[in-house]
Amino acid sequence: MRGISREVLARDAAWSLADGACKDLTIEWARWEDLYAAALTQAGRLAALAAPAAVCAGCRITGECADLAELSGYTGIAAGEGYRTGR
Repeated sequence: MRGISREVLARDAAWSLADGACKDLTIEWARWEDLYAAALTQAGRLAALAAPAAVCAGCRITGECADLAELSGYTGIAAGEGYRTGR
């Protein structure tokens, strides 16, 4: 049996993102990611995650969002957590 590629898994996870609690927060999300990226300390990064984490706390697809971040090597905020190249 052939394995499923990371690309296929990422594509499948991406389909569910339209159902995310953040779907209408594009401008806010970009601002939050900029704040997170500019934070120079761990405390600053945690503070920058507060608002997006609150959005993600009520979201039903955080698992898919986290999977996509990991599979695609995402850098930014996903599923209420900070990611750098998918970790």
